[in-house]
Amino acid sequence: MILKMVRVKLMLVAAIVCVISLLSACSGNGEGNNQPSGTPIKSLTQSTQKTQDKKEKTNAEKFLEYAIKAADLRNFTKTGNYAGVIKTLRDIYEDDIVNPYTGATSIYAMNRTISYIDNNDMSVTRGYSVDCVVIDDYMTQLKDLDTSEVVYCVNPESKGMVFAFWFMDGVYIYEIDENGQKINEIKHFFEKEE
Repeated sequence: MILKMVRVKLMLVAAIVCVISLLSACSGNGEGNNQPSGTPIKSLTQSTQKTQDKKEKTNAEKFLEYAIKAADLRNFTKTGNYAGVIKTLRDIYEDDIVNPYTGATSIYAMNRTISYIDNNDMSVTRGYSVDCVVIDDYMTQLKDLDTSEVVYCVNPESKGMVFAFWFMDGVYIYEIDENGQKINEIKHFFEKEE
């Protein structure tokens, strides 16, 4: 009798293990198959190739998307509305740029003078992942800027941050690596609307 109960329990455990194995194998990575029946399923090699082709965007590239969107929403090239761009950046930013060292996700956007590009002692990493400095003097242009002279927050205390300088003709973006050096630099010029 006891031997029979042990066999029944072992068979029950084996059945549960099989069911769990089948469920986990069928569920895949959690995405499932959302295609209607009758729709051909893409080949495994095709979807694997797509995944390999997709390169993870840098934080600087992610911020560039926000800058372009804010400039478009404010019609910046026609209006020169610096204050509006700052507000729009704050409104559309989704806390999705993460400082890999601090975990911070917030944006800090402010208007300042061009003298800020020389301030390498500054550090604003506490709670922020993006610091956008809007140079609203209506004179300074990115095309005239030697980006090697921009040293704002270029120090180890600012590691993981994205910094952006917004000018009347474009935006200059960079990140700070773990050694306090600039990486992933981007110079983006706004297209003038006619």
